[in-house]
Amino acid sequence: MDKTPKTAIRGMMLYVLALLVLGILAGAAYTLYGHPADPSERPAAETIPQKAPAPR
Repeated sequence: MDKTPKTAIRGMMLYVLALLVLGILAGAAYTLYGHPADPSERPAAETIPQKAPAPR
């Protein structure tokens, strides 16, 4: 069996590192901008009308 070329190993390590960096950046962006601008705004779940219980 041939040995794996060093360039392939470097490429895979670079790919994994790039995914890690993008994941960290995406997490930071979500943390900063993912929340609603107005904290007094009601959550969407509260705006959905609830069904009345079925009569027996």
